[in-house]
Amino acid sequence: MRRLFHQRSVLKYTGCFLPVFPLFLLLFSVSCPVFAGEDPFAGLSGTLRIVGSNVGLVPARQAAEKIMAAHPGITITVTMTGAGTGNRQVSLRQADLCLYDRDPGDSAHHGAPLTYVAYGVDPMAVVVNPVNPVGPALNAARIRDLFGGRVKLWSEVGGEPVAVEPMYVEASEVEDRPDNRGNNISVSSQQAMVFMVVRNRGLMGCVSLRDLDAALKPLGVDGVMPGIEAFRQGRYRVYRMMFATYDAARPSLAQAFLKYMQSPEGQQLLVAAGYLPLAEKPAWESVIPVGQPSRLALGQ
Repeated sequence: MRRLFHQRSVLKYTGCFLPVFPLFLLLFSVSCPVFAGEDPFAGLSGTLRIVGSNVGLVPARQAAEKIMAAHPGITITVTMTGAGTGNRQVSLRQADLCLYDRDPGDSAHHGAPLTYVAYGVDPMAVVVNPVNPVGPALNAARIRDLFGGRVKLWSEVGGEPVAVEPMYVEASEVEDRPDNRGNNISVSSQQAMVFMVVRNRGLMGCVSLRDLDAALKPLGVDGVMPGIEAFRQGRYRVYRMMFATYDAARPSLAQAFLKYMQSPEGQQLLVAAGYLPLAEKPAWESVIPVGQPSRLALGQ
């Protein structure tokens, strides 16, 4: 598998841009605490080190602001490391909580056993280069064929005679990669994936609906184009769950943070950032295993 990094990718936070590389550390403090009902941080103090994926990073940052405003004795740091590296740091007790953007079954780490807790829903879209004439809609089985390497050229599904090159956000150096087929490309973040797709005719990948913009061409699935309302109606069925992990032997602040993220206030932050709350987790499974890159690479 080729492993590519785009070091000028950026994350946008309320009007300012922060570089993805080198890794950045965010410290937050504000002056307007907002808690309703039971406060999971009551009586707690110390430092909570959050690491992991950029998926869920914006609401985690906003939650950190509110929590520290209400509790001056608590410091929360948020570092984007990637999901796999973050999991490893938590298992080695170098961090306390990891934002994990894939199914726990795709996790591989060494050290302390980790607890996985779901805190949100991330509807996703399959995207291609905007000049790719394929589509606009394919059935789910055909899309799995594209990711699994059973379709080699875009011309086989109505596109150009250009090689199909699936992309994945690599978990980390310490986790298993999705697959080592020659055409598969591994990148460091969802932002890097967007950057690559818009510049290469043969690439395809999966991004959160919140990150979908005019620079990308989304593919409809089973005749339905991606959208939040279509997802809520059960017509568009592509999503992953948002997890966080922590060492169960050292819960305290990490467990309190997850309780906050699952509270009405925390769930509102998710919705404002473009995700969906746990209450909207569908009863059906995603028709494309976007939360399980190892399965996706096999076309399952």
